[in-house]
Amino acid sequence: MIKGIRTPNNLYILKRGQQQRYLSKNDEHWLWHGRLGHLSFPQIRKACKYQVVRDLPDINIPENTICKSCQFGKETRAHFLEKEGSASKPLELIHTHLCGPSRKKSPHGEEYFILFIDDFSRMCCIGFLKHKDEAFEKFKAFKSLVENESYHKIKCLKSNRGGEFTSREFFNFCEEHGIRREFSTVRTL
Repeated sequence: MIKGIRTPNNLYILKRGQQQRYLSKNDEHWLWHGRLGHLSFPQIRKACKYQVVRDLPDINIPENTICKSCQFGKETRAHFLEKEGSASKPLELIHTHLCGPSRKKSPHGEEYFILFIDDFSRMCCIGFLKHKDEAFEKFKAFKSLVENESYHKIKCLKSNRGGEFTSREFFNFCEEHGIRREFSTVRTL
């Protein structure tokens, strides 16, 4: 812990021999940005102009105005940590998502598409659907295709909790074939 004397400006002066940070002229704007609670630089200039803060020097707005603390403060949700030990072999983890309906139908009348992404290789497969209830059949076709071509078995399927992925028929199929199910957090795809 570092102790210091508080000034009337609510700044702390460190005694000699303690850790000190020496600022160059270029750092002064960042120092005041932090002291004023990460106030935007135009607002700091305004405070300087109207002498709102005692002893506030005339600061130039820096070219690079990106502050990591400000960026973190503007985030609306916390970061998701990458799960350690994600797929180490092909087909160990497959991500899937169904999108649609699209504004225009394809020439064959499809207005939905389903994505399958292998976590290990990042290989993507896409299937087109006329209706959402075709997702299960597309998954079965995808499974047989990739397992025959790669000589690996699908170990885990990660999807959202859409009705096309949570049907009893889908769960039974995955259980029969030893496919573990994982579900993503709502609105993160």
